[in-house]
Amino acid sequence: MTKNKLFKWIQIISIFASAFMLSRYSHAFLTINETAEILPENYYRLGVAPQLIVSEGGGFNVGVYADTHIIDDLDGRITMGGGETDFWTQASVKWVPFPDVEKQPAMGGRAAIIYARDEDHNLTGVQLTPLFSKKADTRYGNMIPYAGLPITWFSGNGSYVSSQFTVGAEWFPQEDKHIGAEFNLNLDNSLSSVSVYFSFPFEGSTGYKKY
Repeated sequence: MTKNKLFKWIQIISIFASAFMLSRYSHAFLTINETAEILPENYYRLGVAPQLIVSEGGGFNVGVYADTHIIDDLDGRITMGGGETDFWTQASVKWVPFPDVEKQPAMGGRAAIIYARDEDHNLTGVQLTPLFSKKADTRYGNMIPYAGLPITWFSGNGSYVSSQFTVGAEWFPQEDKHIGAEFNLNLDNSLSSVSVYFSFPFEGSTGYKKY
């Protein structure tokens, strides 16, 4: 192998290594952490969501979020956080036209706009997620299992698509304290992770309140 060919191979390997590192950090926070349930009118929630990455060497992130009911079957969420990724923020809207009724699960979708920064890398993305959930009364209390398929289109140092399979559940040990857990499985250009989240509901006129 000539020196020129060796140099070219080193360049190619360096490019792929850089892309791998960018993919690792930028995809570390793509969690859903919510069911397909819609908040009651005039309610909002505040929450925190730690996340443990269980693939590609591991890592830890933590995010905080605020949910609000917009109108009818539409909720909104703002999220920001950091950790393995230096900083990210996300704005999302959840639309659930088919509520949880009798044997029918709640069925809807979630759309999000994402910005992430890690070291010198800046990334923007658009995420679409079909989302399903169903209320269940268990021996451990009320619970809402859910599933989703987040698909994210990224741009920044190239364009590519990331996908995951998401399963989780939200528990209500007390009506004014909600606890959730979620597993995200890497399908393509993503990471596998486990997260938990804690939510606290508020009513617009009276403050911290059960619902």
